Amino acid sequence: MALICACCLMLGGCTKVVAGQRDEIRLFDWETTMENGNKATLSFYDGEAAFTAENSDFSLDIMGICSLTNDSLVIINEEDDVSYRFDYVLHGDSVELSYDGAAVILEKKVEN
Repeated sequence: MALICACCLMLGGCTKVVAGQRDEIRLFDWETTMENGNKATLSFYDGEAAFTAENSDFSLDIMGICSLTNDSLVIINEEDDVSYRFDYVLHGDSVELSYDGAAVILEKKVEN
């Protein structure tokens, strides 16, 4: 019986626990490819975040320390010491990410 309990505890520790919107957004990678070929991604790792937007003429990479609330995230880009605030709204398996009046909808990245 003790062996079964130990196995359950070990396996249970590997499960992602989503306690709120902040957890939902930071525990997954998000991406989109639009009809016009534009792409955007958002990912999180070790207290940092990376947002990338690209098309055939332009590429933007914002990476750095990340702070999350229930409706916004701030990425502090250490290279230029600028902070970027994004508002977000979760919609199930997608997130609407807004910056300076412009918005993009990213889908939860599915692991294969």
